[in-house]
Amino acid sequence: MLRSLVSNQFGLRNREMKRIVRRFTDESGLVYFGHVSQRDDEHHIVRGFTVSLQHTDDHYCIGTYDDYDVIFVERRDVLRGGKPHSWHIIEIDLLHARDVPHIFISSASRLPGFHELLETKYPMMLPHTLQHRNEYPAQFTDNFALHTVPANSTEAESLFSPEITQVLAKHCKGLAIEVIGDNLYVYSERPVPSAKLLQTMLTNGVWIARELDKKYR
Repeated sequence: MLRSLVSNQFGLRNREMKRIVRRFTDESGLVYFGHVSQRDDEHHIVRGFTVSLQHTDDHYCIGTYDDYDVIFVERRDVLRGGKPHSWHIIEIDLLHARDVPHIFISSASRLPGFHELLETKYPMMLPHTLQHRNEYPAQFTDNFALHTVPANSTEAESLFSPEITQVLAKHCKGLAIEVIGDNLYVYSERPVPSAKLLQTMLTNGVWIARELDKKYR
């Protein structure tokens, strides 16, 4: 009985997510594929810090937005203690930037899944105190933390200028950003995001990608 109830609840939530993601793809021009297997399907696996051997991906979408190749996916996995968790991820391929140092930007309010993975998988990624080189808006420094290995802190600060962090502070509160190599990821941990939030993640993620690309031309 309990298993049946849980299955029904998951089915209802999955249908609601599909409706939301379909609305998002209609607005953004992405193509909806649905569930994909990291073992069987021929598709690009969204990587980033949430990738694991046992995660599952649903509501997979792919396309081009404002000249950038992007992918959206809902990723589910199990955290410590057997607790299920989900992330909504937008991956953006950078056009010019290459070998970008590994950087995380997260809300100062602890996003449980994000911070658990950060602490267990990347213990050397430490919070970096900004304003070594520039004066940053308090709206950002009060609400976000930038994590990187100490050796990359100067480069990380040069990439995420006060102008970029001002946009992050205004539009990305409650979200997380990861950048590494030639990819940028935007994460939400809301159980059921709105189509408006997904569009916000996409629009501002592409804007940040474009600003980073300017620094590598």
